[in-house]
Amino acid sequence: MSVTETNIKVIAIPLTEIEPNPDQPRKFFDEAKLEELAAQFRSVGQLQPIVVRPAGDKFQIVMGERRWRAMHLVEDATTIEAKVVSSVDDENAFIMGISENIGRADMTLMEEAQAYADLVGSGYKAERIAEMFGKTTDYVKWRMDLLNLTTDIAELVAAGKIKADFAWYLSKLSPANQKVAVTRYMKGDFKTETDASTFAQALRMKENQEGFFSEKELSEKEKEDKAKERKQAKGKVDQVERAGTLLEELAKLTPTELAELFQGEVGKHLDAVERVRKAAAEAVKKLRKAKAMSEAKQLTVRPELEVESEEDIEGEEEPSESEMAEAAAEEPSEMELEVAA
Repeated sequence: MSVTETNIKVIAIPLTEIEPNPDQPRKFFDEAKLEELAAQFRSVGQLQPIVVRPAGDKFQIVMGERRWRAMHLVEDATTIEAKVVSSVDDENAFIMGISENIGRADMTLMEEAQAYADLVGSGYKAERIAEMFGKTTDYVKWRMDLLNLTTDIAELVAAGKIKADFAWYLSKLSPANQKVAVTRYMKGDFKTETDASTFAQALRMKENQEGFFSEKELSEKEKEDKAKERKQAKGKVDQVERAGTLLEELAKLTPTELAELFQGEVGKHLDAVERVRKAAAEAVKKLRKAKAMSEAKQLTVRPELEVESEEDIEGEEEPSESEMAEAAAEEPSEMELEVAA
């Protein structure tokens, strides 16, 4: 929608004559952030007017509810600068409200998901929504998937207790398995966000019976062969542990010491260690998935299981900064989303 300058004017409107839009996509407003903005108003004044439209004998906010709320915290403030837009219908007001809030740190994942879903309900396609807000189509669909979460888990996501990537993998599970995974997550059973997401993926595979262990009865010969394979695999892991010890000793040396020891062959040895690093990273990825599959296979799902709130978990530690950074970098790729859809 475009609004020409001729139908926009800026005036000071009494705070009491303005009301929020009940369809505003953002429902949560951080009190500390509102106070910060109020302090800015006290110091330098209001730098950007809000946008309102006529609504009976009052005005309804189109964009800027956060500023309107913050102005209420400023002592002796009775008015707020506002652009009055007279040609905005309900649908366009909603779209403008979403445009203002998408990407804000304090707009919750669930609010964003519901906003996209409301637009779909108004007849918009995911492709058009993505274009409107500078997102990919997969991103919009992924966010809307979060609406498949159970109410109690959605509340944890909205409160920031569950991060985005894990929340998406949870949304693909049955309600019972959502509760299984979240209960373990809240108890701190997973070392990283990756472990939590991998476990949720394994639960989904179990639901779909994809890629899980064969249930057929093995013959005596097959049992013997399997036992040999396990023994060989254990031997390889033992060798890996010995190699790890050697690498740890190598890592204790300084670059100068390494250069003197290898005398012109540093590049060759660097290539060898790099190959080991890449293989180890791939092995870790697969072992993590194998661990999750093994745990998921052994679970007996209890549909009546209640998700424990944060207050019910004693001794739970906050995620470290490195874990939070890791989680932020691990949102599902578009390829993963396409495969999982």
